[in-house]
Amino acid sequence: MAVFLEEIGRYRLEDVRNAIGRALDELGVDLSGKRTAFIKPNLVIAAKPGTAVVTHPVVVEALVGVLRERGLTSISMGDGPGVGLDVEKVFRVTGYRKLSERLGVELVNLNTTERRKREWKYGEMGVPAIVEDTDLYVNVPKLKTHGYTKVTLAVKNHKGLLSEADKKRDHQLGLHDPLAQQATIRPPDLIVLDGITGVEGDGPLNGKVVKSRVFAVGTNMVEVDAVAARLMGFDPAEIEHLRLAHELGVGNMDPEVRGAAPSRQFEPANEEFGRVANIYSWRDPTACSMCIDSFSGAAHLAVRKPKYWFTLVPKLAYWGVFKKLHIIQGKAARLPGERGRVICLGQCTRDLAESEGLTHIAGCPPTPEEVAETLRKEL
Repeated sequence: MAVFLEEIGRYRLEDVRNAIGRALDELGVDLSGKRTAFIKPNLVIAAKPGTAVVTHPVVVEALVGVLRERGLTSISMGDGPGVGLDVEKVFRVTGYRKLSERLGVELVNLNTTERRKREWKYGEMGVPAIVEDTDLYVNVPKLKTHGYTKVTLAVKNHKGLLSEADKKRDHQLGLHDPLAQQATIRPPDLIVLDGITGVEGDGPLNGKVVKSRVFAVGTNMVEVDAVAARLMGFDPAEIEHLRLAHELGVGNMDPEVRGAAPSRQFEPANEEFGRVANIYSWRDPTACSMCIDSFSGAAHLAVRKPKYWFTLVPKLAYWGVFKKLHIIQGKAARLPGERGRVICLGQCTRDLAESEGLTHIAGCPPTPEEVAETLRKEL
């Protein structure tokens, strides 16, 4: 198999559409006889397309156009955004609700869709029936760094098919091996990677936007991810979930590459913690990213809403400049070995908070409003 690369500098519909068409021809992807397609972008949170956190809707619009040109008549798209989020808000803010209405393409909430049980290494998992039944499943990931898995590309985006319960279990199992095992279950027929912009640093949600100009298409997740990881300056053999998936026979780590795209060294995420001034969010591979996203959301609320300007913003500034504030999350959360105030986020840290007498914000995940209110009272 091979991976097709092209340099694209901006989200211009015609450019992306032409690139997809060239890729299908170059790779010999035959869509004759296929009528139905399901497209799975990365819509993890309610982020605008310009943040590079979510798959840009222009890429999916271009893909729908090409598939219709080539005879597919029934196309749907969807994702299962992060645990506990307002899915309709995610669809609206990312631009996919409007895209769905304009193109006449069904938009599916994978968190609530019908599922079929499938056996795997860790018991049973539910696979969306719409993905199993489609003629063509297309995975459309972003190009981003990740604090737990170094990169989040097609294999990580494939995890979005899971139910909320299965997503939580993945993290508690250590994430890497579950990701590799899931790559063997209903793998996508086509991968269209949106790296026109990407995220480096504290990815996948709070990093810096990069104009990476990378567009990649392939038919194997591991192969696309290996090529993309190299363009980001990483050795795919050192990305654990890719190495494990390769060992399971999912894909080749050194595929043929057709075409070219720019490479640059992406700033990796700090694997110990994320940090803004003296406010630290400590990594725990057993934790999902939704608790720390709620903390980030609380900080944004503090800036946007006048009721927090004199009650929370000064406190966050004080702790961030003169003291230290530590945010911990996840089943395996541990106390940081540094001075400072510790805040425990989410249901997973309840027992630790109780045993150590620490401030605990309940929820799975807590809402940004709950975090903001607790911080306003407790700091």
